[in-house]
Amino acid sequence: MGERTMLALGKAKRGEGLTLERKPIPEPRRGEVLIRVQTTGICGTDVHIYNWDKWAQGRIKPPLTTGHEFVGVIEKAGEGVHHVKPGDRVSAEGHITCGHCHFCRTGQGHICKDVEIIGVDRDGCFAEFLRMPVENLWPVAPGIPNRYAAVFDPLGNAMHTVMAESLSGKSVLITGAGAIGLFAIPIAKVMGASTVMVVEPNPYRQQLARAVKADLVLDPTKDDVEKIILGETHNLGVEVLLEMSGHPQAFRQGFKLLRGAGTAVLLGIPSDELAINWAEDVIFKAATIRGINGRRMFDTWFQSQDFLNRNYKKLDPILTHTFPITEYETAFQLLRDGEAGKIILEIN
Repeated sequence: MGERTMLALGKAKRGEGLTLERKPIPEPRRGEVLIRVQTTGICGTDVHIYNWDKWAQGRIKPPLTTGHEFVGVIEKAGEGVHHVKPGDRVSAEGHITCGHCHFCRTGQGHICKDVEIIGVDRDGCFAEFLRMPVENLWPVAPGIPNRYAAVFDPLGNAMHTVMAESLSGKSVLITGAGAIGLFAIPIAKVMGASTVMVVEPNPYRQQLARAVKADLVLDPTKDDVEKIILGETHNLGVEVLLEMSGHPQAFRQGFKLLRGAGTAVLLGIPSDELAINWAEDVIFKAATIRGINGRRMFDTWFQSQDFLNRNYKKLDPILTHTFPITEYETAFQLLRDGEAGKIILEIN
């Protein structure tokens, strides 16, 4: 009998693009499960890998199956797996941590230094089957449809960012309306923000921000952002900044618009070092800065599932396209052109 194979999408060799090919189906080891992947989401990281930019060139080691946002069903359980079984529907935390360092042992595994990320450091979920450690699994509540369960990962990034500071009754500025910035809008509204303002240059994403009920959406290439936001906040500035873009101008403008004693929560990753006015915009303001990396394991997953159980329909405008994996080129081109929110890829 020949070796069993599966369809998998990934980086076959160094250079731009991805390749859809057949690969051997992995076998779960002790403490692992084999998951039949059903639905996945395309992340901005996947676009970086497709584009083969500077970051990808330094991090990705082909051949590699990409993708890290998914939902599927357990196909097979390895030795020593007891609390889940074949047929269970699961997603998973894609950061596979060492489990024994200071951070892992103090409930901070999301900043473990010895981490492997599926679809980045080891084979990911753009495939018919995926091998995962059982401790990373997240059993998905039955009332959450697959297309929403597939985006637990980026929704968790948004949730971690929003939940870093109490928003109840506060003015919030979100800089950058990529998928995670867009997810943050309904979360912030549900968490009681008085006003959610968004700064985003892409017209398509501006429309999506309005569709998920942002109170004010501004175009930094056309609008007098500082004048308008100061006018909306009694000339004080916003109480909470959620920086989602990593863009130098957005960083500087966001800090400038933060009011005294405000909090800046930073998720966006700058491509290089950048300067801000530390004296005027941070120190003299007595500002608080919180850096966000991934999701808290597994506090954020509980928060995200609770949100989805009650509010998953609020994400509908953000999930703009669905394609079978065979049409991945169309999906990636839409994202590269800035003409999509979150794109869903159906595997099985």
